[in-house]
Amino acid sequence: MIKKIFHSRSCILILAVVTLMSCKEQDSYKETSYFTINDQGELERPRDFRTWVFVGTPLTPNELNNGAAAFPEFHSVYIDPISFKHYKKTGKFREGTIMIKELISVGAKMATSGSGYFMGEYNALEATIKSKKHFPDAPGNWAYFPYHTDDSGKLPAAVKPQDAANCNACHDANAADDFVFTQYYPVLSDAKGVGDINPEDSDRRGKEMKISMGDATAAVEANTETDYKNAGTWDASAPTPDNLDLDFPLGKEELFAYLNTKKYQEFKTQESEAHPSIGPHTKIGWPVRTYMNDILSKSMTDGNKEHPIGSAVVKEMFNDQNVLNGWAVYTKTQDDTASGKGWFWYEVTSTDDSSAIQGIGNGVNGCVGCHAIGKDMVRSAFPFK
Repeated sequence: MIKKIFHSRSCILILAVVTLMSCKEQDSYKETSYFTINDQGELERPRDFRTWVFVGTPLTPNELNNGAAAFPEFHSVYIDPISFKHYKKTGKFREGTIMIKELISVGAKMATSGSGYFMGEYNALEATIKSKKHFPDAPGNWAYFPYHTDDSGKLPAAVKPQDAANCNACHDANAADDFVFTQYYPVLSDAKGVGDINPEDSDRRGKEMKISMGDATAAVEANTETDYKNAGTWDASAPTPDNLDLDFPLGKEELFAYLNTKKYQEFKTQESEAHPSIGPHTKIGWPVRTYMNDILSKSMTDGNKEHPIGSAVVKEMFNDQNVLNGWAVYTKTQDDTASGKGWFWYEVTSTDDSSAIQGIGNGVNGCVGCHAIGKDMVRSAFPFK
């Protein structure tokens, strides 16, 4: 009897210790931070991040972007290990997540393995942090910090967050998961919500690997938001307001009919001639010509940070024979740009078939992703030549 009582008390004691350790582990898990914001609101340059979880290294070279890539360097990305562990368990980026991006120039384009793009020199550093505590008003509570070398080649010891409007607009519209482009990083997309499983240990790859994981991945996917939040690249990600007094209609058939009348050519602000496109309209390098209405022209002239409702652009798209074969259109439909959702987008690749639509509606992700680096979504060089 004495042994049984002692055994029971031992079990209770062991259970209490294990529970206490588990609670402490969870508390530490929540509170562990890999960054420091100083009294000036600056992020002190993170250290030892190459020991964190390596996410991947995307590259968008100039040669594949008509000589004008927005981000021509290699971007090596790391996430702090606790946030990665949390993402695996919950499928969400925790409060306090930090990701580091090292910018590396394109070096040699020929090696013993053949022609390609090979890393050159490190030239900059960027960080992004999710923190409601520090950035309560930022979309998604994400802030972005650039560390660029000075004339002596040194990185600053600390920097303030940059204006996140452009970054957040692009990330919100195009990133697959909470402002993060997980769709381009298999290390993250494979790990989302899988619990204690290590995807890299699986003997399968791609979709077969996800199937082999079973219910963990399926449960996470079942809990994702639907409707506009899961809009595809060329789908509307927000509703289009009704009863707006605009220069042209927004209905699919009505807008197509309007464009065929060429009434937009009466806009006073227009490019003098067609020129090679630097964007993916029909095909990069094929001719385009832009027409801007008076509302947007005045706003651009005034230097407004955000353009008013009714601001509009019509872009004629030509084929390689310089024959008109479609239009790209965008117009502001609400005061707040809302990461591109306050703009209506439309692109059709035919002058005869109204169903040849690439995208239509407010917040079309494929359009916003490109235009987010413009001045409130306007990328056209202004004033026109």
